[in-house]
Amino acid sequence: MKQLKSFIAIMAATALTALPASAQDYGHKFPSLRNDTIESLRHYRFLDNWYVGLHLGVNGSMSENIRPKDWLHTQTFTGYLSLGKFFVPTFGLRLTAGFYRQESKVEPDMYDYVKSRWPDQFNHFGKGYYKFKNFNGWADAMINLSNTFYRYREDRRWNVLGFVGIGYNNTYGYDTSVTDFWAAPNPDDPGSPSRYVIDTKARWYLAVRAGFIVSYMLNDQLDIDLDMHIDATDDGYNGVRYDDLYDGYTVFALGMKYHLPDHYGDRRFRYARVTDLPDVELANRRINDARRELDDASDSRKPDVEAEQYLEMTVSFVVDRYNITEVQRPNVEAVANYMEAHPDINVTICGFADVETAYPAHNMKLSKRRATAVYRMLTKQFGVDPRRLSIDYRGDIVQPYRLQNEWNRVVVFKINPNNDYKFLEEK
Repeated sequence: MKQLKSFIAIMAATALTALPASAQDYGHKFPSLRNDTIESLRHYRFLDNWYVGLHLGVNGSMSENIRPKDWLHTQTFTGYLSLGKFFVPTFGLRLTAGFYRQESKVEPDMYDYVKSRWPDQFNHFGKGYYKFKNFNGWADAMINLSNTFYRYREDRRWNVLGFVGIGYNNTYGYDTSVTDFWAAPNPDDPGSPSRYVIDTKARWYLAVRAGFIVSYMLNDQLDIDLDMHIDATDDGYNGVRYDDLYDGYTVFALGMKYHLPDHYGDRRFRYARVTDLPDVELANRRINDARRELDDASDSRKPDVEAEQYLEMTVSFVVDRYNITEVQRPNVEAVANYMEAHPDINVTICGFADVETAYPAHNMKLSKRRATAVYRMLTKQFGVDPRRLSIDYRGDIVQPYRLQNEWNRVVVFKINPNNDYKFLEEK
């Protein structure tokens, strides 16, 4: 765990150190402009990225009197259902509920003693093993180690996950012969009772566990999982309290996991991508053309205003982001140049978000951050007088472009003669 924390700290420090250098790459006149390849995870809601699973396998006792050969003998049926959600590609939670058939063993010395004293009564008892049942429920915190140490890939077939959990075991249904067997005298002192404290009533016991899952993506909907973990619980969970504080058991299970569709219609995390400069420039031209068409359209929701009340420049953004990329920076610079050439002009920076992504409260904050990012670039990097600028933002309440939803991830510039904060669509 210390090594993991140190690794994360080093990676974070490296990333923070690199940020200023990246910022310095922005030249004022852009002698050479790199093509952007921007990727970011889409915005997901609480009901996204859920899955359900079914696992079947075996469990083996690690309680008192169990030796390696006994552990192999005690492998019995395990089955459980799971319901889980990943909040990001690296971290998730799951709930499981399972039914286990379990097997434990009495003390060998006691077994030999009882068998020698009462051979007829305990002939049916076999080799001293006894069975009981276990119903359990768990809550697990899960870390996808593949996505933690390597970049998330949508098409990665193999993933290794680690998890820790807390839950309860309910044990019941002990073999009826066990109580009589344990009630036999102590073989070390035949005049005294058994050294065990026996309690075969149904009980609930707090438990913890840790383990790994090796997962294979069969297709977009299904994964095949190999689940391996060790569970530790109260010493009395198998009906016997001895000299230990804890008992435990191992679980090996093979299962299938079904990913439920998210609000995008997908079943796994996906990136939103803007991958090529010509595509972005083409999108900007289409946005400007569409805006002019809407200005002239008879069914436009906008009030009758002069076309020159808007600047031709716009700043577009990647889904759910408010950082200004190298592709969009020249548009901000063009606004600064326009204001320098027209010292009598004041401008309102209007931020928007598209209505099909996220939810209204989130989009309102996002549109404000977009407008603020443009404001800061104009004033701090291009020297525009802050007194000539004002900020407005409307989230997804107003959608300035109706032809393409993604065009509304934008900041536009309204000429504001009075330098007030009144929005264009307010009357």
